[in-house]
Amino acid sequence: MPKSKFTRSAAAAVGAAAMIVATATPAFAANKTVDIGYGHMTFIDDGDVFKICDDQADGKGVYGAVFYDSYLSPSGYERVMTISDGGDSGCDSKGYNIGNSGTYTFVICWGRYPTGPFENPTFGVDCDYAGEFNE
Repeated sequence: MPKSKFTRSAAAAVGAAAMIVATATPAFAANKTVDIGYGHMTFIDDGDVFKICDDQADGKGVYGAVFYDSYLSPSGYERVMTISDGGDSGCDSKGYNIGNSGTYTFVICWGRYPTGPFENPTFGVDCDYAGEFNE
């Protein structure tokens, strides 16, 4: 008994869907680093740790901030954490739990704390940001 076009199309669609599910990989946040020349800041996904390092012995430190924009709130990005390094050897680190109920970014600046989530060199300041991410 010949199968209808609909039956063959449905079987092909089910097969294609099964193939996609079988080859899909889970999404995850990855480590991110922003380097401004004076220092760098890294988000380490394993443990949700932010690490900041002052790479110049110039008398000024580097300062970072993490900003969060909730999917549920219309208020936009808010600063949720700050971290700094300077005047000592080594780097400083701080944990902050990154979730998936919104979008995060972090900014690093030379000589001052960031005032907004998207400061970058095109604005004439020694800052840069990581771009948006979440878990």
